[in-house]
Amino acid sequence: MLLLAAIAVGIVATPSRADEPVDVSIESLTPQLLDRSQPDQLITITGTVRNNTDQVVENASVHFWRSTRPITEHAELEQVLTSGAAQPQGSRVTNSKENYQDLGELPPGVSVKFTVSATAGELTLPSRTDAVYLLGALVRSNSSAQGPRNVGRGRAFAVAAKKPLQVSTIVKLATRPTLLDNTDFQDNSLESRLVGELSELLEAAEKPGTYTLLDPSLLVEAQVLAGEHTVAGQAAAPSETASNFVSRINSLIGTGRVMRLPFGNPDLARLHAAGDLSGFEAALGWSETALKASGLEEAITNAPLVADLGGNDSQDLALTLALHGFQKVFGNTFTSSGEISTTNHDLKAHALRISPMDLPGISPGNTFTGAQISGRRLAEGLLGGKPTIHMIREAADISRAELLAGSEITAPLPEPSGQARYGVPKEQITPWPKLRSQVQGIFDSTQLLEELTGTDRAALNATIAARAFNSAFQSEQEAMDFVSATPSEKLAPSAIRLSAASQFVMGSETNNFPVTISNPLPVTVKVRVQFVSDSPNRIRVAPSELVTLGPGEHRTVSISPSTTSNGVVTVRAQLTTEQGTAFGSVVPVEITATGLGRVGWIIIVISGAVVVGGTFLRIRAVQRERARESREQ
Repeated sequence: MLLLAAIAVGIVATPSRADEPVDVSIESLTPQLLDRSQPDQLITITGTVRNNTDQVVENASVHFWRSTRPITEHAELEQVLTSGAAQPQGSRVTNSKENYQDLGELPPGVSVKFTVSATAGELTLPSRTDAVYLLGALVRSNSSAQGPRNVGRGRAFAVAAKKPLQVSTIVKLATRPTLLDNTDFQDNSLESRLVGELSELLEAAEKPGTYTLLDPSLLVEAQVLAGEHTVAGQAAAPSETASNFVSRINSLIGTGRVMRLPFGNPDLARLHAAGDLSGFEAALGWSETALKASGLEEAITNAPLVADLGGNDSQDLALTLALHGFQKVFGNTFTSSGEISTTNHDLKAHALRISPMDLPGISPGNTFTGAQISGRRLAEGLLGGKPTIHMIREAADISRAELLAGSEITAPLPEPSGQARYGVPKEQITPWPKLRSQVQGIFDSTQLLEELTGTDRAALNATIAARAFNSAFQSEQEAMDFVSATPSEKLAPSAIRLSAASQFVMGSETNNFPVTISNPLPVTVKVRVQFVSDSPNRIRVAPSELVTLGPGEHRTVSISPSTTSNGVVTVRAQLTTEQGTAFGSVVPVEITATGLGRVGWIIIVISGAVVVGGTFLRIRAVQRERARESREQ
């Protein structure tokens, strides 16, 4: 008889959802951390019951419901989330009047609030600790036509643990770059963000026990903003807000809870997606070079290098970063935290799983109520691969990251053991080849610019490149526009112009002709003009002297060709650096030599003397011949 009764209860308790026309929304479940060592612990569920049919639901009542099946693996949690509303099976708690509430008649479209409670002892859960359970409310109707039946249900997650779950909270301080070069900003958006979102994030980072991910580039930009600077080329007053921000960041660094992102916070997953390992390593080198040139290296030398991959984490990328000095790699889709290692490398880097904070709960009913979100959060925290880590990436995350009272406590950032487990990235990221080509163009012109300007541009170019791939850029075009606005992008050596007349006739009065050099660049350059003659044996032109031109300056240089004979020869002029590197377009000049000066006159005089001498000798010869003929007669 007991067996038949148990079977009957199971059948009644697990009907199809097609027979349950009433919606049940669980709004609160307190506490969601169950303490089985306290059998008198009272668990209370509140919510709303709504009749969505066009028929009256007679003699309705709502009952405290639970499943005694423990969920101990994350894979089980995923299965339960996608299971039918009646699975896993459970049963009502029927020990006391607090276990249920009479609702009476429910007219069509009517909603009614309910509250039901049960003690931990009444739940009769297994003694196993560290498990997730489903608790909820079951609505029943007892009509004259159909008899007692289930008409609706709602479920939520609760966690059974010996003590509150430990949570490490991390605040990410990074933003879209706006510093173009030296002290000029693209716009004044950084000031606005320092007053708004960045201020909120910094305040959250300053809370005791909280960790910080810091982009060193942000600190550099704030330092520049705190001093004399320009915005889009217009002078601006030092920012007191930025000065205060820098001071607070420096104090935060002193706590030892700051980890550094690569300078410029480049999108590592996007760079890695290009599939070019040497290019990826070069990009990592940009950030390190920029950091060394920033003056911050000593201030954050003890801050571990870390990466935040978000939803683009993967085993291959995490391993690559570990091999390049990253001590921790944070991601949303790691199956569980752990050490990163292979059979060939003994690595001590960690892959750390970021626990979700606002995933929906379990159906049926509203899955985004406070009880549903907090229950899912606790379940993920317990089963999703300890330790629990919450990442605050934007101001909207601050309130969501607040600890659940009585269920969570602050804990140090853990040092996990065992092998990390990796999931499949939930996001697909694509490379930005046009941006990469644009950045490569800056590096390609580096040597020439260094020769022209006499400056070392390696650090400057690396800083621009690191910022160009910043994770905050929403599109490739936005990133390219930032690079295009930088002064370095405008430093195209080809813009320096050489001009000269296409033809020049050398006469006896002058052998000089002018060439003009124009420097439209915003920097001082040193150049000279070299010439290549099509016939150097007839006409040749020596290189000009070294010419220094300031920004926007024009200079005319007098050129003196030399020749050994008359004729027409094309001479090709081109600019070169002081070291002799030719650049820019070739300017052809056609030189015609029609007069040879002193050399020409010497030749003419000698030629005349030869003619006169020859004529005189001929006359003498004729006279002698005639004199001989006269003597013979």
